Amino acid sequence: MSKTIVLAVDTARRDVAGHVAAAVEMTKDVAHPGDKVIVLHVHEFAVGRFGRMQVDCADGQSESLVASIVSDLSGAGLSAEAVIREADLGYVARAILKAAGDYQARLLVLGSSSRTDLPLISFGSVANRLLHIASIPVLIVPMRRDATVTVLSAATEAAAANEPG
Repeated sequence: MSKTIVLAVDTARRDVAGHVAAAVEMTKDVAHPGDKVIVLHVHEFAVGRFGRMQVDCADGQSESLVASIVSDLSGAGLSAEAVIREADLGYVARAILKAAGDYQARLLVLGSSSRTDLPLISFGSVANRLLHIASIPVLIVPMRRDATVTVLSAATEAAAANEPG
């Protein structure tokens, strides 16, 4: 059995710490001794009349977040590696599954960034797509408002600094 877990993180939401922190903590809980955690972020690009443009987050924001999560997981005694991939607009779920396949992952973990109480729309479109096309178990961790991971504070501050207003 594979000893790899892919933790997919998203920096496109306003409250990065809310859904990412819960997923990081759950990954720590489900990882076995000797497991390797791949911390994955997929940059999403739109292609249009004026060329190719990154639409998921500000430059360097995801790299900083992924590096801080790797540091946190390593500090908790887990083997962790940062991976950044790219995908065209609308193909993030497929890119996540491709990475999971490349690393022969046994489990895919991601945080739910949903803010709705509607039961039929309990998570985002990437999570929903992953549930329908994945051939490995997918663990969607609900956002916890009380969850904080200190290493995420730098990424959260960077996200706030890049917001207009």
